[in-house]
This record gives sequence, C-alpha cells and structure tokens, in this order.
Amino acid sequence: MTVNPIKQLSIAAAVTAMVFIGCASPEGPGGAASRENVGYVWERAGVWSMGDAATAEVWQQWTSHFDSENLEGLLALAHDSISIELNGNEQIDGVAAFEQRISNWFAAADVSMNAIWCVPIQYHEEDGTPDNGNWLLAGYEFTSIQGDTTTFMDRHANVHIVDGKIRSAKIYTHEERSDLIRSVTLSVDMNNYDGEYSSVNVYGFFNDWCASCNEMTDEDEDGIYTATVRATEGEMEYKFTLDGGVDLQEMFEAGAACTKTVDVYTNRLGQVESDTEFPTVCFNACTGCE
Repeated sequence: MTVNPIKQLSIAAAVTAMVFIGCASPEGPGGAASRENVGYVWERAGVWSMGDAATAEVWQQWTSHFDSENLEGLLALAHDSISIELNGNEQIDGVAAFEQRISNWFAAADVSMNAIWCVPIQYHEEDGTPDNGNWLLAGYEFTSIQGDTTTFMDRHANVHIVDGKIRSAKIYTHEERSDLIRSVTLSVDMNNYDGEYSSVNVYGFFNDWCASCNEMTDEDEDGIYTATVRATEGEMEYKFTLDGGVDLQEMFEAGAACTKTVDVYTNRLGQVESDTEFPTVCFNACTGCE
C-alpha cells in the first residue's frame, strides 16, 4: 500500500512522543524493530532512521536567506518542482510561483525567520532501500512587519530535501498573533556616570535584544542621549548599555520600581499604548539624575 509522504512524516513526528508516553510500536518481521531504524508507518516497523546532517545545514541556509530577505539565495535552494502547503489549504507549486510569491512578500513587508530546532530523518522502503532525499522536522518563529502591524507565528514544517534542494514542505502554525507598532522615544542621562564609554545604546524585545543595533545620539552634547524605536503595544522590556555590548549594560536588583524580573533577568519595563516619549532617566536608575 502506498502512503502519502506527508502523512508518513506526520506519523514520524509522533515517534519521539511515543518514547515518553509509553506506547508500544509494532514488531517487524523478525520480532523487535531494527535497532538502527525506528518508528512505523501503518503496520510496518523500523522505517525511519536518523537523516543526513547536511539536510539540517540546507534548512539553516534556507532560514538565513528568509531572515535576510535574500530571494536569490532562496531560489538557489528551491527545487524546480517545489511545492509548499500553507495553512488553509493554500498551495505554492513550482519555482516560478514561489519566486513571485516571495518577491511580492519581501516588497510588502519586513520579514524575519528564526530557526529553533530541527530533526533530519530518513524513510526506508519495504526492502530497506532509503527513500530519495531526507525529511526534516523543523520548528521556527516567523515575524512579518507590514505598515503599523507586526504578525508573529510559531510554526513547524515537514520538509523534504532532495539533492540539497527544498522539494516540498507542509507548514503548521501553532500560534499566531498580531500587534500594532508604535513609535517610542527613550532618553538616558549619562552625566552621573563616571566610567569611560564611546557610545550609548538601547536594546530590548523591540530589536531582539541586539545591543549594538540602536545607538543613541546626543546632538546638543548635554550628556542626555536619545533614540526613537518601534515597539509593539503592551509591555516593553529594555535596557540601556554602553559601547554596543552587554558588558556595560545597566544592572538592576529584582523588585526595583521601574523593572520586571523574569527568571534571572531584570529589565526596565515601560507600557506602550500609543506613540509616546518616556521620561528621561539616569543611567542605571529608575528616576532622573539629581
């Protein structure tokens, strides 16, 4: 009996879970399933093995090209017969349709793709022959910013890679949310800071905690540095730091009035409801400099 490869891969995704929940897999012809191959498709055991590490490298390149909006790089990794199934029965078939869809997307929005995990696996036919190519189970975060709206998606994909190219993929979205983006102006007073520094920066959720991405300016040289960032509505965690790194970042004790602590991290906390300007604060303090 022929089994749809996408269904095969969905079944494989459950194999790992079976190890933890105690389900017993069917036995192969000789009794226990092969030690090298695991899992099953319908009544046939031992059909999956660990895939080629090169498959994971292809996926890393793919996500990197998406994150940098590198259409040429994506096309170099796309199979001529690429087929992508999205949520809602939406389908992209063929490299020409893929190029048109992605180029329009990149023109309309600022997109980013963050690879979280992946597991390459190999399917074996009834005679033990490996299937052409490798499959990949991959989890990732996808963000699209268009106009004043940012959309975040927590996803995983079942991907078939043949000869180093993406042949097909089925994408599942586990969480999706959209938030409005607001303009937030931040100011920090450095006049009470005694150490040396060459730049003042601000970082937080709004820039994926990139310490060097948002350098602040002091155009009138009064010791007060200012930057305007774009952040989603709601809570905004952030910190000021020096020289574009984390070694000279602000350090707060848990419970300080202007902060929020999650696990071992204590950051500044602001509330964004509209375009706003936060009050000027002293470096490493909740209030202005005295």
